[in-house]
Amino acid sequence: MKGLFSSFLALACMAGIAAPIQVLIDGKPVSFGEIGPMKSKGRVLVPLRGVLEQMGATVGWDAASQTVTAQKGDRKIELKIGAAFGRINDQDTPLDVPGKVFRGTTMVPLRFMGSALGARVDWDEFKDTVLITTG
Repeated sequence: MKGLFSSFLALACMAGIAAPIQVLIDGKPVSFGEIGPMKSKGRVLVPLRGVLEQMGATVGWDAASQTVTAQKGDRKIELKIGAAFGRINDQDTPLDVPGKVFRGTTMVPLRFMGSALGARVDWDEFKDTVLITTG
C-alpha cells in the first residue's frame, strides 16, 4: 500500500497537480465554493467576496463598469477588472497582476486587497498557504 501511495504522489507531481491554495485569516481557514484561490503570474487571486467579507469589509460589484469596491472603516478600495492600477482612498496604486473574471467568478489579487484593508499578507510557499493578519 505504501508503494502505491508513493507512486500516486510521484505521478501527481509529474502531471503538475498541485495542492489547493489555502487562505488563513488570523489563523482561521477561509472556505471557498466551487472556485477557490488560483495563481496568476506568481500572485494569488481569490474570489471577490469570501476573503474580503471575512476581513470585515463591505464588498460591491458594478457589472456595467466591471469594478469591484470594498470598504472597511475609512479605507475605500476600487479595482477595475483587467486594469493595471487599483485605487485606495482615491489614489492610484499599481497592481502586480490585474483582477479577472474566471468561469463567471470575479477574482481579485489577494495581496493588494488585503494590504489595502490594513492587513499583513504573507505567503508560505511550502504549504501553498496565504497568511493574513488583521490589525
